Amino acid sequence: MPSEASTTALADALREARLLAAARPWTIPTPATEAEAVQLLALLAADAALPAPDIEAQPDGALHFTWEAGERGWATLSVDGHARLTHSAVIDGDEYTLAEPWDAHAGALTDWAAEVLRRLWRKIGP
Repeated sequence: MPSEASTTALADALREARLLAAARPWTIPTPATEAEAVQLLALLAADAALPAPDIEAQPDGALHFTWEAGERGWATLSVDGHARLTHSAVIDGDEYTLAEPWDAHAGALTDWAAEVLRRLWRKIGP
């Protein structure tokens, strides 16, 4: 189950997207995108070693979940309501970018998304 802070951060990002869509050509995240975001937060919450991500709505209706790890780098996972998990990262100078098919209800991140987070935090996973 997502933490209260993560749930609040998601609600804030959705509220911001609605406000921005009223003033400029932004796409509000779809119900499918919101559902994927909730599932992603639940999966992320299962690993206590992983800090809560910053959550930000994008102009195309996607939601980005971003972690900053100081000089080590950063990672972003994105959902867009199209059964796809996109991740990009720069970790110790290496760049990673991939979009993969993802069933949000399968109960797991894609293997590569989990690996990117493990590489960023080095403590995550089994």
